Amino acid sequence: MQTTTSNAPRRLSWRAALICSLMCLGTATPTWAAGTLDKVRDTGKLTLGYASDARPFAYADASGKPSGYAIELCAQVADAVKSELKLATLAVEFVALSRDEAFRAVEQGKADLLCGVVPTLERRALVDFSIPIMLSGTTAAVRTDTAARIAQALSGRQPSGPAWRGSSDQAPQRAVLAVVGGTVIEKALASRLKERRIVAEVVQVKDSAAGLQLLASRGADAFINDRAMLLDAVAGGGASDIVVLDVLFRRDIVALATRRNDDDFRLVVDRALSRLYRTPELARIYTKNFGAPRSDAVDFFQLVALPD
Repeated sequence: MQTTTSNAPRRLSWRAALICSLMCLGTATPTWAAGTLDKVRDTGKLTLGYASDARPFAYADASGKPSGYAIELCAQVADAVKSELKLATLAVEFVALSRDEAFRAVEQGKADLLCGVVPTLERRALVDFSIPIMLSGTTAAVRTDTAARIAQALSGRQPSGPAWRGSSDQAPQRAVLAVVGGTVIEKALASRLKERRIVAEVVQVKDSAAGLQLLASRGADAFINDRAMLLDAVAGGGASDIVVLDVLFRRDIVALATRRNDDDFRLVVDRALSRLYRTPELARIYTKNFGAPRSDAVDFFQLVALPD
């Protein structure tokens, strides 16, 4: 009886310690779950994710250095974060991420910001987005000898001439379309081809270089991708028999991606972008990567820039 009584406080003490440990374990907060600004203040480091094969938006140059339009805008944001936190120094690390891992990397705190992505509702379940950094769109690159019927269907030109007046039993023409893996061909495009009695086979490729190579080798009739990326790849590839169509199948907004519900950090990002859009520096960055901006591009940036 005395032994039982003397052990009771020990049991209570052990149980209390166990309960306390479990409670601490359940409420412990990983470093990445804190706000991005708090994380950067504590670590002195900002991690920027990017795709290394999305030239001219983001890519690794010949020396392996991150380059491109979105990279330069992310660098502007990094300067704004350093100023906001009043840091003497800030280590900025660029991390190349695949399309499959990019958004999870931000969600899990492995990257603080993604440099140049297209917002979608599905992606909004994982991350938030800044104000737009670009108005882009999807089109096709074709060979100059691509079948007229396929080229006309892709470009949206109205068919003309007896060749288009096929009977109902006319065999459909077939086309092979190359796309970068992880992207989606618009249903409108598939419907347009079907209306022209063209059956499309979609082949996935790794990147723009692979898509153009497949097109040049006649393994594909067209390569579908972002128009700015196609223009850059065709210009750099030196293939005189490949052209980029002057039509967009769809319009896309490009933005930077931040962690969800991190309003303080997103405010710093949007403020940095908005102020940049009102300076001549934006025109310099834009021209360096895309050529001189047209008036509609200038108007776009003035529209999306938020007032102070």
